[in-house]
Amino acid sequence: GYKFIKTKTGVCNGNFLGVGADDCNTAVRVEDSAPFGLLISNGEFTSFHGPDPTMVRVAADNSGSVRFVNCAFWGPCDQIARIAGQGTVGFSDCTFVQWDRNKEGRCAIQAQSGTILVNGCEFREDKPQVELGEAVRRAVVSDDVFTGKTRITNHSKHPVKIDDNVGDR
Repeated sequence: GYKFIKTKTGVCNGNFLGVGADDCNTAVRVEDSAPFGLLISNGEFTSFHGPDPTMVRVAADNSGSVRFVNCAFWGPCDQIARIAGQGTVGFSDCTFVQWDRNKEGRCAIQAQSGTILVNGCEFREDKPQVELGEAVRRAVVSDDVFTGKTRITNHSKHPVKIDDNVGDR
């Protein structure tokens, strides 16, 4: 998979178009990123090997912006994304399939802190979709479609907007 880190010369930013990571434990790991961001578009990611396969992991040290646009995430994994840090992580027009492989009730996207944006995405499993932790500073989860009922858990003590999502039950 891809790993974005901070070095003595700084952090990464850039436009990553049409990239993919297949047959991984973690497809995209972000330890830190630039404030102006990692822009990942038209990507295809699969993570299903090793302990706790998770497509996207954003570390507590991240303070930058990470955006996934028109990306597909699939393969029998534990979670699509586990997000921490004080930065912003966004998913727009993405497709999510095959999380919670061991049927433990895991959500696709788990945000522990920072800012999270999930807009116009398709969740193709009848499983929990999003969990916002207490330390999430801001969140917008809107205009998404779900297989099954809407299952978004909000523990945040800060402003969030969860609106206009549609399940098929």
